Amino acid sequence: MSNGQTHTPTSILLPTVSWTPACDDIAAELYSEDELLIIHDTEDDPVTGREPFPENVRLVLAGDPVGCSGKANAIAAGMEAASHDRLVWTGDDFYHPPDWLDRLHESYAEYGPTTELPAFVGQDPLAVLLEPVYALGGTLGTYMGDHAWGGSVIFDRSDLDGERFLSELRQTISDDGRLGEHTDVTSVQR
Repeated sequence: MSNGQTHTPTSILLPTVSWTPACDDIAAELYSEDELLIIHDTEDDPVTGREPFPENVRLVLAGDPVGCSGKANAIAAGMEAASHDRLVWTGDDFYHPPDWLDRLHESYAEYGPTTELPAFVGQDPLAVLLEPVYALGGTLGTYMGDHAWGGSVIFDRSDLDGERFLSELRQTISDDGRLGEHTDVTSVQR
């Protein structure tokens, strides 16, 4: 749990098929009313074998996509299952520091819908080669305003037309592109 501050109850959507360090990082930051939705594809995914789950963490089965990308399908399933109107989309491929969720809420309070650019930290030789690709292809694109979702994005359902958005999300390959068409998102560099 975070440092005692309060914030709007939040549903964090994390598409992943296995339990990663990011799952532990995020679960540790949840306030009592928050929830972490681990959105997976099939009952055979490795994450389904993990028991027990931390408090406020639950699995959401997305199933096979029809007419959209797997990630867009996962996000749509997570949005439908989410209990709260404040939503965070995030990935499992970067470190979420202990104040990550609080910082997202602070950014939302200041700017409205906000995306945070992730910091990829790797030790192995492959990471050294790929991190510049991530920086140029994803992180830089988000910072320069191309993408609504660079690593984490926070918004409220009231920031977009939810029914229309979900319908269009289930017909796209670009979940972040679709979000950017429905709401203005401010990029915040960490």
